[in-house]
Formats: sequence, C-alpha cells, structure tokens
Amino acid sequence: MKRKIIAGIVILILGAGVLLFYFLGGFNPIQIQSENLGQIKLSGLQFRGRPQDEGLKKTFEKIEDLLKLYPQAKLHTIYFEEPAGKMDTMEVFVGLESIWVNEMEGLNEISLDASKAIVATLSAHRFAMPGPLRVQSKISDFAQGNGLSKPEIFIDQIIGPNEVKVIGLSK
Repeated sequence: MKRKIIAGIVILILGAGVLLFYFLGGFNPIQIQSENLGQIKLSGLQFRGRPQDEGLKKTFEKIEDLLKLYPQAKLHTIYFEEPAGKMDTMEVFVGLESIWVNEMEGLNEISLDASKAIVATLSAHRFAMPGPLRVQSKISDFAQGNGLSKPEIFIDQIIGPNEVKVIGLSK
C-alpha cells in the first residue's frame, strides 16, 4: 500500500516537472538557418579567469550599464574558452554592437565576417533553454547537412529574457 502511494507521488512530481518544463518552453524547437549578416562589429570587454572571479561579474556589469544607455543594442558574448568546472580558466568577450557605443567608452573592438553565418534561434525561459553544447552540435549538424563550413566561433546574442540567437561563424 505504501509503495503505491509513493509511486503515485513520484509520478505526480515527475508529471508536474514535465508540465513546468513544457510551459517554460523547454520543448520548443531550435530554429536554424543560414544567413548573410555581413560584418559583425562589437565593442566590449574581454575577461580571462575563473568563473567565480569578481572580474567576470564586473565585466558583465560594465556592459550591462552601457546597455541601459543604449537600449536598442543587444548584449553579445563570445566564449573563446569555456570552463569545464568552477576552477577552470575561461575566456569570454562581452559586448554590444559598435554602432550603438560611443568610441569614448574605451572598449575593445572585434570585427567578424558573418557573411556565411548559421543562426540558431532559441525561445524558452532561461531555466529551460538548451545548453550551449547541444546548440553548437545542432548548428554543426546543420552546416554538415547543408554543405557549409563547420562553425568555430559561436556568438550568443541576447534578444530578450526568453530569446537568444546563437550565431555560428567559420574562421
């Protein structure tokens, strides 16, 4: 009798979890397409260190403060080196489109050729958003299936709280 009650509770909890994941957009498909985005010019800051370092937080805060001044701009991140754990070194560029940022801001500039970009659009709550490795794998599969070069650089463009575009570029 106790086993049936426990099994019923477990099924209810799992069902509620699946339902919550559904409502958060966890089952939304990753939309992928090839696009000519021309040149992507970004102005921002680069951070190299551990994920828990205060410098990473400050880097994001500085760019987010600029984003408040230029609400038309979109936040972009490029992870050159992703950490496997909390103690591993990471390298990330955090920035905005250069057209929105004043040159007096003292930021680094990155210019990338995005004429043959592969863009994945993700629409889900951040807790239900697919992980970066899954998205990169889908982009690579799309490139291979369409005879395109495999992307080596991935730019995350934050459109809104529930929408992200991942732009895959070849070197």
